[in-house]
Amino acid sequence: MSKIIKKGKVVSITPEKDIVAGEVQNFRQELLSLINEKFEKIEVDIDKVEMIDSSGIGVFIATQNSLKKINGTLTVINVSADILKMFKIMRLDKHFEVEGKN
Repeated sequence: MSKIIKKGKVVSITPEKDIVAGEVQNFRQELLSLINEKFEKIEVDIDKVEMIDSSGIGVFIATQNSLKKINGTLTVINVSADILKMFKIMRLDKHFEVEGKN
């Protein structure tokens, strides 16, 4: 279960666990539910996430694609240095906004 804060058309979601194959289904459902509620901006705070595997990457890509259809945006914040490096190598930062930890 993720922490979710809704403010107008913007929602912030903070996963409590790593975004990996064994945990990704619930996270995917939470994001789909928020998209269906027509939030225009989804901000994912991954401060507590230490690992993201290919299943997790797929969730971010699918979320961005769904948001794009409704002119929405995805932002991933508080990204650790290792995950940020992976996002940049995969050029995911060209598809949605990615912000490292401050």
